[in-house]
Amino acid sequence: MARSSANITVKGNNVIDVELRYANSGTAMLRLRLAVERWKRNGEDWEKTQTSFVNCQLWGDLAEQTSTIVQKGMRCQVEGRLEERSWEDATTGDTRYAMQVVADDVFIPVEDIESMVRVQRGDKSQAKPQQSSAPAASAPAGDPFDEELDF
Repeated sequence: MARSSANITVKGNNVIDVELRYANSGTAMLRLRLAVERWKRNGEDWEKTQTSFVNCQLWGDLAEQTSTIVQKGMRCQVEGRLEERSWEDATTGDTRYAMQVVADDVFIPVEDIESMVRVQRGDKSQAKPQQSSAPAASAPAGDPFDEELDF
């Protein structure tokens, strides 16, 4: 008998405020809700035809680390497994079902991380362009991501 899996990759914008919670066991849990848009070409233009919302659940270290980075409106990609949950509706007694992604990895586009770092540093270079023709000051010695590499 072959084993089956339901691995999935979802790319979209997070549409909810992130709130890190802890289970009774002490394990961290975080929920994201990604808006995934479908686009169609209409002549020379593109038009949005559908938006789907996908619930994602993160656990443990991944939840704690992601909660410090991801914000409402931020683009991200979630990779994980598709899982179905069920519960009994309190008012009708009917069994309800929902699909969600239980995340193994979360990726954030580099552009979003770079703009977030500029905001956290209070970089005002976007607001005031440099007037002089002198080269820009070098990056701080302690920031390894701002140095040029020789290849």
